[in-house]
Amino acid sequence: GPLWPPPPPSTVAGPGGPIATGVDTVKMGDRNVEYSYFPSRIRVKVGSTVTFTNVGDLNHTATAMEKRDWDTGDLAKGGSKAITFTQPGNYYFICTPHPWMYGQVIVE
Repeated sequence: GPLWPPPPPSTVAGPGGPIATGVDTVKMGDRNVEYSYFPSRIRVKVGSTVTFTNVGDLNHTATAMEKRDWDTGDLAKGGSKAITFTQPGNYYFICTPHPWMYGQVIVE
């Protein structure tokens, strides 16, 4: 018969690289890289509003990974959606149609 599934990982592996501060806009498909967020990691203060803007050619989303409690919805080229972060924490997000795209908002 089938084996039991493995236990879930104890932590979420997120994006690497530098953390941008003083930024309130995340672009999807920027810098000629269709399947990316730029910057992919940002740090903001509690109560900050972050605008996700699609500058790529394909439709993209920014969707909270764990509880899926926030989502930009499907954004066509030129579309934007603002999300306000009212609680401190690490917020990982993906593009629903392209789940290999991921990013992080650190709220302090």
